[in-house]
Amino acid sequence: MEIGLLKLFPALLIILQALSTTHISILQLADAANSKLFREYIGANFKNVAFDEPFPSFLHQESAFKCQRSFEPWRDTVGNDPAFFKPSSVESWRANAVSSLTQIIKNYNLDGIDIDYEHFQSDPDTFAASVGGLIETLKTNKVISFASIAPYPEVQSYYLALWKSYGNLIDYVNFQFYAYDKGTTVSQFLDYFETQSSNYNGGKILTSFESNGNRGLSPENGFFTACDTLKNQQKLHGIFVWCADDSKNNGFQYERQSQELLAEKYYCGFLVKVLKMGFFWTSDPGPLLEGTVPVICQLPIYLGSGVDNPSDVSSIKNQNSNVKVALSLGGDVQGGYAYFSPSSVNSWVSNAVSTLTDIIQQYNLDGIDIDYEHFQTDPDTFTECIGQLISTLKRNGVISFASIAPFDDDQVQGHYQALWKKYGHLIDYVNFQFYAYDQGTTVSQFMSYFNTQSSNYNGGKVLVSFISDGSGGLAPDDGFFTACNRLKSRKQLHGIFVWSADDSKANGFRYEKQSQALLAIHH
Repeated sequence: MEIGLLKLFPALLIILQALSTTHISILQLADAANSKLFREYIGANFKNVAFDEPFPSFLHQESAFKCQRSFEPWRDTVGNDPAFFKPSSVESWRANAVSSLTQIIKNYNLDGIDIDYEHFQSDPDTFAASVGGLIETLKTNKVISFASIAPYPEVQSYYLALWKSYGNLIDYVNFQFYAYDKGTTVSQFLDYFETQSSNYNGGKILTSFESNGNRGLSPENGFFTACDTLKNQQKLHGIFVWCADDSKNNGFQYERQSQELLAEKYYCGFLVKVLKMGFFWTSDPGPLLEGTVPVICQLPIYLGSGVDNPSDVSSIKNQNSNVKVALSLGGDVQGGYAYFSPSSVNSWVSNAVSTLTDIIQQYNLDGIDIDYEHFQTDPDTFTECIGQLISTLKRNGVISFASIAPFDDDQVQGHYQALWKKYGHLIDYVNFQFYAYDQGTTVSQFMSYFNTQSSNYNGGKVLVSFISDGSGGLAPDDGFFTACNRLKSRKQLHGIFVWSADDSKANGFRYEKQSQALLAIHH
């Protein structure tokens, strides 16, 4: 597991916790407090809380936050003079630092410290013994839960000495990659990252950029390309940013982009075989600052080859607690239709319960998605077959949820609305295929369609949807997310699903990322 960190300097650091995942994070996310970092000045305001006062009330409002004191008063200068690390002795410095910081940390309800000394009038061994002893004492006394360091090339001898003796106590290495020359290329950046990963062997090295683009690899010149490469290699432990003042001027554009990148989750193996990818609100939607958006992958049974063995699903779910996997029944098959044509209700239900129970338990699945689109039976028979199936599987504890996937066709709607009328209380999501409407659908038309289907499936969680290739309905480039924002402001955006992963893969899952970011934001 890895951690995701988004950091804005200097002085007070707020860590936004996120759920553990395999290779992401809102940032990459994981232990030592499953977090992404956001830093603001003491004296600034956030949500009407002044940070020059103790702020436990703020933390109570935002349980995902943790705060860290940047330890070098104040980082680079005092007035116009450098702030030197200049202890009279290891013991006296350590004692004074422990006493002072303990008081500050408890007063401000902080969680960790960041070591950011850049000027020294001492040798590396004294620095290592002083700072290492400080971290050790604060952790032993349970004053802090984590510590980070912020080295750059010119100060390596001091920080490497600290790492050699106390690296086991340092949770993050916030390396200042922006200290390299302006015009750094992606290739050079990746080389620098490998060098520092070797220097701080075993450490969680964060990438970094400077908001004004004056040094290092800037966001506009390939920083996020480099991050994507590291993410694919499972080496992107987080991102930190210098500095909040410059970032504020551009509306924190790159911090948002960092957050979206680190929040992405796409799942191995069968994902390209998935027919729909759902981003579903639950009773706790898991907003971006707390974790990744809950994801439900729907696996069609006729594409069983997409999962090599049951352990593949179990592995994905064990590593990603927000993922649920559903079996999709029906749809179409290559070159033909999959008809719903039972010989009788009782025999169909009996066979379906037996077969699906075996598959669901073998593959450690969570739910089923009903996606029949072609019928050789009447609505009442369909209703009893599907309704009894869902009821039995839920009653037996085989599934925890069920969804349906209707679209605006008279025969289809007749069958699904009959099912909803009798068994709607057992159906958790209505994955309505809004992309089945005509290509060129407008935002206004889409909103009208949504209202109509919400009425048809009254009381249900109706999900919006789009088709990746833009061939039907309201396309992402033509206003889909505008419509989503309107629904979100009305608290009617219950989730988004996408057809299809094969097409989405070709554009790098661009719109899934945008969907995930939108659903993760609270209004």
